[in-house]
Parts: sequence; C-alpha cells; structure tokens
Amino acid sequence: MAGHFLKVSCKDCGSESVIFSRATTMIPCAVCGATLTKSAGGKAKLVGCDVIETLV
Repeated sequence: MAGHFLKVSCKDCGSESVIFSRATTMIPCAVCGATLTKSAGGKAKLVGCDVIETLV
C-alpha cells in the first residue's frame, strides 16, 4: 500500500504540519521542536501529534 500525506497538529503547541505517513526518520515540530513522529519500520509512528486530516 502506498503512503499518503497527513495534516497533523502538535500536542505541545498546536502548530499544524503536513507529514508523509511512511516517513523513515524522526520528524520534529517546526515551531517548538517537539517530536511528532518516530520511525517504525517503514511507517511513521505518531507520538506527539494528532491527525487532523488525510490528504489525497
């Protein structure tokens, strides 16, 4: 299955970001630097954010 883009909101500061669902590296929040995702074997594990919308 192909990956898709997700619009997420940082749990710490509320900033919104667009990330790839199959990101292979840790993604920090661009505003506060909190960890949004961690790598989990080819699929990003969301740890510090909530999904707002799936973008197609």
